[in-house]
This record gives sequence, C-alpha cells and structure tokens, in this order.
Amino acid sequence: MPPFDFTKTTSLVTGASSGLGEQFARQLAARGSNLVLVARSADRLGALAGELRAQHPVTVTCVPADLSLADQVSRVAALAATTEVGVLVNNAGFGTYGSFAELDADREHAEMMVNAVAGVDLAHAVLPGMLARRHGGIITVASSIAFQPSPGQAVYGATKAFALAFSEALWTETRGTGVRILALCPGPVATGFLASLGDQATTSRIYRRTADPADIVKAGLRGFDHNAMTIIPGLRTRLLAQGHRFLPRTVMAQMTGKMLTAAQQHTTTDPKHAATPPAPEPRK
Repeated sequence: MPPFDFTKTTSLVTGASSGLGEQFARQLAARGSNLVLVARSADRLGALAGELRAQHPVTVTCVPADLSLADQVSRVAALAATTEVGVLVNNAGFGTYGSFAELDADREHAEMMVNAVAGVDLAHAVLPGMLARRHGGIITVASSIAFQPSPGQAVYGATKAFALAFSEALWTETRGTGVRILALCPGPVATGFLASLGDQATTSRIYRRTADPADIVKAGLRGFDHNAMTIIPGLRTRLLAQGHRFLPRTVMAQMTGKMLTAAQQHTTTDPKHAATPPAPEPRK
C-alpha cells in the first residue's frame, strides 16, 4: 500500500492535550489532516487548537471529555459514528504504580476504562465506515510493557496487553479491505505520564531512560504509512519486548518485577557518618 494521504481527512485523537497525543495532533496537522481532539482539559485543547489553526490550513474541533466515565465515552463514540473519521488515534491512557492490593480500586477501574474500554468503543464507532469506504485506519498506542507481566503495574500492563492483542486481531481481520491497523508500542516516553506515577516509579530501572514523544510519533506514522501491524520504536525497547520469546514466563515476570522496583535508599555503616541522614540513590 502507498503511504497514507492524510490531506482532507479527519483524524480523531484521544488524550490530545499533552504528550504523545499532542504530538500526533501536531504531526497529523502538518500532513494536512483535519482534527477532532479529545481530552479532559478544555483549556489545553483550546490553546493547542488555536496554535494548529494558525500554522496549518486545517479545521480543529475540540471535544472535552473524561474517558474514564461511560457516559462520556458514549458521547464521543456517538460523535465519531456520525463523523467521517479517516484515522482514529486511540492514545488516551494513564498508569498507576504500586502493589495491586494497596492501590485504589476506583482508580484501577478508571484505568481500565480509559486504556481499554474507550478504545474498543471508539473503534466500533468508526471501523464500519472505514470498511465501507475501503480507506482509513486505527492507530492504538499500546506499550512495550504489553509483552510481559508487569508486577508493580499489574493493571496498566494488562490493559496494554489487551490493546496490543485487540489491535493485532483487527489488523488480521481487515486485510485486503484498504483499512490499516497499527499497534504502537513505545517504551518509557518523556511525557506527563511519568509524573503521574510518582517519584518512586521514576527511580526504577525501567523508567530511567525515556524517549522523545516526537520521535515516537514519527516512528508510528512511518509504520502506518507502511501498513505495519506493530511498531516497537528503539532497538533497546525491541530487545526488552522480545524477551518472552526466549525465557519462561515465570522468569520474565520476576525479571520485569525487579526492573520495575523502585530504587532503595542506602545507609552507611561508617560510624563517622552515623548521624547523616541516608541520601536517595542518584537518578540517571
């Protein structure tokens, strides 16, 4: 298939007010796509929309919505079903960090709504029209964490595994229809996602290295142009994601758990420093 022509299409991007969603909005506008931007923050959406309209000859529609709430997911899905959406970018998502038994149950439920349920409902809303037109596509932002169990981020990892499996299944179902389906599976990215996890998470080995959001989106759109099924940007991330192919799952789960464990503070046994408070391990 030739590279996708975004000119005069409409792309619906969720989680568009910051991070990867904002980058998708910027790069899609640069490629000539009109936009429907969905996020909780009306102020951020409005500011981004104004900037994009000034820079590119595209229309931008802002849809403030909280995709953790079923009625608001239904509202956005109804809008999507009555709009000729050329490309759906299921990007909205957030993570939690810590022992599952100690995390807030309502927050975990909201995480499943945003990361999994909303994406399925929006895909249901737009895919029939794409198939009828024999043109369009869905980009789902999964994660490299989708390839193995993730102790310390049990629900987040499970929702991303769901997103990956769902996207790859749709890719298979839509072969030969003119519709493209892509799962984008980045490793840690320098976005507000990390801040929402808390300081402990960012001391773990997994989250010490982060990628630039613009580079991740470029890789995703390049894969979409080539009708790829799954894109894992970055050599290190690809190697870590494929570990499950060579190791037993029990070993992978334990290894991932260690990599997601927050760094511990170190104390000294030197009597000369007995009164000195322990210092946190330096972050890299």
